[in-house]
Amino acid sequence: MIKILKEVEIYTPMYSGKKDLLIAGGCIERIANNIESSTFPGSVIEKMDGKIAIPGFIDGHVHVIGGGGEGGFTSRISEIQTSKLLGCGITTVIGLLGTDSITKSLISLFAKIQALREDGINAYMMTGSYQYPVRTITGSIERDIVLLDPVIGVGELAISDHRSSSITVDEIKKLSQECRVASMLSNKSGKVIVHVGKSSGMLSPLIEAVSDDEISINIFLPTHINRNRKLLENGAEWMKMGGFVDLTADTTSGESVKIKDAIKYLTENGGDIDHILVSSDAQGSIPSFDEKGNFLSMNISDCAVMFKTFKECIGSGMSIEDALKPLTVNVANFFKLKNTGILEENRRADMILLDRQTFEMSSIMVNGELYHQNL
Repeated sequence: MIKILKEVEIYTPMYSGKKDLLIAGGCIERIANNIESSTFPGSVIEKMDGKIAIPGFIDGHVHVIGGGGEGGFTSRISEIQTSKLLGCGITTVIGLLGTDSITKSLISLFAKIQALREDGINAYMMTGSYQYPVRTITGSIERDIVLLDPVIGVGELAISDHRSSSITVDEIKKLSQECRVASMLSNKSGKVIVHVGKSSGMLSPLIEAVSDDEISINIFLPTHINRNRKLLENGAEWMKMGGFVDLTADTTSGESVKIKDAIKYLTENGGDIDHILVSSDAQGSIPSFDEKGNFLSMNISDCAVMFKTFKECIGSGMSIEDALKPLTVNVANFFKLKNTGILEENRRADMILLDRQTFEMSSIMVNGELYHQNL
């Protein structure tokens, strides 16, 4: 079915004014000042006056089959539903495993990613988990990335955390080299998402691994960089070296730095806004431990923080363009997702439609399907 969205104000994420969009086959076929419906008999006209279109959010860190487990079997978290992702404005998702790669399997993750794709979500996954050696589906990192279409890298590998496998610098190098070769053979990103915990080492294993220029700094994406002020400062040093960072939108921990403040700090201290990503860690556990590592309690991350973060950034005085970049195009560019992240011709028709007056979501389009609902 052909749809024409009339007179919608577009942020690509860069502002491009009021336009018409022609949607067909799940893609944006044309963007123009005026598209005549008579040229496309039988097309559905959607009047969008008073609406703003922004790219659908790309959430690059979601525990789609549920995280948890740090507090025993009853602490295992349930999988996320398609309706929940769409209701949060997320049209592209990257799924991964965390602490639990025993009762939560990569095969189950693969099946969930395929199910999300059948529902119209643009879905990918990382092989591996917190642990090293990296657990895989086919028996090797290279085979997973090269042979399995949804697999685009490794993650989330844990460092500087009492739940990690104490991976060495040499092992980090070996892993990154495997990902690099797989990336070249498959034309995928081959990135490594690295969970950075609260331990004093922070980013030092990664910094040492890239210090001799043998491997590229941009194969790694350290995440949770805003978990506390000290790690954020270490993240700024990483960015000065040319690296990318991922900020976690859920800042329920008392030590966490809010996204708007973290972005401000990083960009004021030498960081490039185009090297900053934001993700939700949705359906992941936010456990609390005492000083001896004993489990105390657990919260669950919610993907609703993505839209909340977007609005908070705008409310802080950040431009709409800069507020959108870490949620959309930056993620697409880093992970080499060529069909999403930008509202332009020949890309997937994935977008959020906002009310111009309230800046609330009024509807969402995923893969060309428009959902008018109270989001």
